[in-house]
Amino acid sequence: MSSANREFADTEEVDADSTVDRRALAADPTNRRIIAFLQEDGRMPYSTIARELGTSEGTVRNRVNQMVAAKVLRVIGVADPLVLGNEGYALVAMRLSGGADPRKVSARFEALEEVTFVLFATGQYDLVIEVICETHRDLRDFLLEHCYGQADTASVEPMMALALYKNLMKWGRP
Repeated sequence: MSSANREFADTEEVDADSTVDRRALAADPTNRRIIAFLQEDGRMPYSTIARELGTSEGTVRNRVNQMVAAKVLRVIGVADPLVLGNEGYALVAMRLSGGADPRKVSARFEALEEVTFVLFATGQYDLVIEVICETHRDLRDFLLEHCYGQADTASVEPMMALALYKNLMKWGRP
């Protein structure tokens, strides 16, 4: 299954013998509470979560491992790219050309190191990507090489970030 299709799949094959119902994992009340604790502090010990939930540390560990394996949950560190010194930080909104396949265009951007986020959207734009480059020149070069002048892209609207006030990455917050 392609990565674009996998994002919205209800089930995912974990091994040759079984599939996991991702929506059921995400809907489970205990799993949602575990996710909420990890969204507040991704390094919170499983023993602390277990104590808060009135369950065992092993139960929390098993549930987290199951959600990670099913790609329901990712525990990551979130940093402010501007504070890290990246001057070329932007959201880039694009309209695709008629007949362009957004899955193929998305795959092109997914493969690029500078791209940290790819969203297929409805409305005024077809794709929105987040791009983090070290310098303004690097961002300019990225836009010229990967966005402007592409046959599958009708228009490009870069939105340069001046400050980042909130970046909690709490998608799907329980």
